[in-house]
Amino acid sequence: MGVLLLLALVSSPATAGNAVFHDHLQVTRVDGSLVDVHVQRPSSKGKVPLLVYIDGSLCIPSTYNESVVWLQGKNEGAHPFALAVIEKPGPTVPALNAEGNIEIGPDFNCSETFRQRYSIDQRVLDHLRVLQYLNRHASWWNGELLIWGFSDGGHIGAQLAAYYPQTKAVALVGVGGGTPMADSMEAMVCAAPADTATCRDSLRRQMDEIRAAPVPTRDWMGQSNTHTAWASRLDAVEANVLRDLKAPLLVVHGERDGSVQVASARMLAELMRGSGVVFRYREVPGMRHSLWGATTPQETDALHREVLTWLTGRDDDAALR
Repeated sequence: MGVLLLLALVSSPATAGNAVFHDHLQVTRVDGSLVDVHVQRPSSKGKVPLLVYIDGSLCIPSTYNESVVWLQGKNEGAHPFALAVIEKPGPTVPALNAEGNIEIGPDFNCSETFRQRYSIDQRVLDHLRVLQYLNRHASWWNGELLIWGFSDGGHIGAQLAAYYPQTKAVALVGVGGGTPMADSMEAMVCAAPADTATCRDSLRRQMDEIRAAPVPTRDWMGQSNTHTAWASRLDAVEANVLRDLKAPLLVVHGERDGSVQVASARMLAELMRGSGVVFRYREVPGMRHSLWGATTPQETDALHREVLTWLTGRDDDAALR
């Protein structure tokens, strides 16, 4: 099957950016375990909005995501903001080759902590808990939330935006959101086989097994994707909650996305019509699963600037350089 790494793909080129943040916080969950939080604050005085970047499902640290690296240093200027990454549970630090690129080979393993704790639901709770903590303790935050979610991070970001009333702007990349992921899986996995009906029957049995036993000890399509994680994705349709947003929403999807069907994003755009939400759908010709899957480096940079402008309301291009 050509989509065995669905939602576990590296969201960027294989360079190891490993963004460096000013603050490393640890926030307790209700059971006493810790959520790692990385924050980069602007040098300006006074209170600023908080931009939260939410990475996809691959079990490496989110600070290695190239979009996070790109965002560093962009939070100064006329519209300053603080940048935060609320880390996945127990990420595995990847090995680097001689060129400094990430290598995820056959010996790479997700940690037991990641496998036990990672799901869309748990990640949403982790983000809400951290926002509660920052509301109380971050004197630099004005309470406004900006959300940038990619892939699994888009599923998380959609719910976070719906459940956090002070959300001011949302951008979701490579997320779909208009149809259940179970439907997208059928369409992608069973597109090539001659006996499509047999393929769909087999796939539906596998997904029913996941629903019946959503356990973290079994994988489906890669170590980053336990039955627990899949059970939190399969039947979700983000349009159900995004239609009630008060914040403006930008959805960016690659026309050649091989991990999340573009048809799902198109359906989301259709479902958002008449909702009253300030909404823009941006389908990028030739782009694959992430902004880093654009056709040229120049387009990649322009797309990042477009998303950031949507979130911060900037119109001064020079401030983004």
